Amino acid sequence: EKEEHDGICGCPLAGQVITTDGEVCTKPKRACTRHVAWEKLRLAEIDMERVEQDLKLEGSFDEMRRAKSRIANRTNLMQILLNATVEHTNIETRNQEVLPTQNQEA
Repeated sequence: EKEEHDGICGCPLAGQVITTDGEVCTKPKRACTRHVAWEKLRLAEIDMERVEQDLKLEGSFDEMRRAKSRIANRTNLMQILLNATVEHTNIETRNQEVLPTQNQEA
């Protein structure tokens, strides 16, 4: 990419933040030695900010996934606690014990 050498430098002067009403360097690009390749540096900063935001967003998604998993596990635990476990072998033994006593009463 060939840079345009016919304009002003345009580097923001107030705290290196680009604003609509902020002051910018008005020296010609060729004559400004203080702000050499400031556009490339600013683009690199913006890219780094984007990467940081992506990492934070990814961390938030992971945290949300873990929270949903914990909620699902709690739901499973509640189902286990609220439902009785049936042992089929004991039911057959009880039925055999109860049936003869019912036949004797009748």
